[in-house]
Amino acid sequence: MAQQPSEFKPSISNHDRLSDQGHLVYPVFSRRSGGLSLGINLNTDRGCNFDCVYCQVDRSAPPPPLKPSIEQIEAELRGWLDKLAQEEGNDHALRDISLAGDGEPTSVKILSEVFRLLLDLKREYQLDETKLVLFTNGSGIDRKDLASLWPELYAANFEVWFKLDYWDQDSLVRINRTRLNFERLTEKLIEFGQTYPVILQSCFFRWQQEAFDCAKYQPYVQLVQSLLEQGTKIEKIQAYTLARKPTEDEAEPWSNAEMDQLASLLRSTLKQPVELFYETGTEE
Repeated sequence: MAQQPSEFKPSISNHDRLSDQGHLVYPVFSRRSGGLSLGINLNTDRGCNFDCVYCQVDRSAPPPPLKPSIEQIEAELRGWLDKLAQEEGNDHALRDISLAGDGEPTSVKILSEVFRLLLDLKREYQLDETKLVLFTNGSGIDRKDLASLWPELYAANFEVWFKLDYWDQDSLVRINRTRLNFERLTEKLIEFGQTYPVILQSCFFRWQQEAFDCAKYQPYVQLVQSLLEQGTKIEKIQAYTLARKPTEDEAEPWSNAEMDQLASLLRSTLKQPVELFYETGTEE
């Protein structure tokens, strides 16, 4: 049975997950999706194997006693999809259904079941133009139970948005504050990306009042060049800065002018398209 959607007014600056209200599916107006997105929060425990300094998940309070289930996800999705179908012709066409939330989706056991549900709902509701998007740091992209699903997902307008904010082990530890290994993460990205296209989602920001300097990001460019040389199919790079309050107060957005400089560096050295997202919106 479809579950009645909660009253909620999303915006670029408000990406509340609604988990504290007992909900797993939440609407947002996403800069990078270019409109209305339905997110699915599989990580209601807020567990993640990254602890990024720019993370915008509020972990100051205990997580809600809510464990994701296929039954609840299906009921909530149907509620939103029915509501949107009833409002056909409005200005809020559904751009995508995304697996993001408060942690790393590939760490959740029921992920393969969620993918199958999404494929079924896409067919049932005839959502040919609506994308399915997986936000991931890639740590579980090589799960064996997902391998058989990738071809069907990609045939259904699917994208993998692969987090890449780092360029070596030191920057991985400093920016993403994880025990994961740089070499293994990039190996997983290459192995997956040699078969399936990926979109890189890279957050650029000021840390501890540092001055902007494009030279800081030369190693990032070199890493992307190396990935391409090894056959990684990178469709584009989403270069974005902070739009909401991060966990760490010392993480601040780069200005529009600074992001313009960064985009110029990326576009002058990489052949992939670069989508630029400022603190308050997208590049004109």
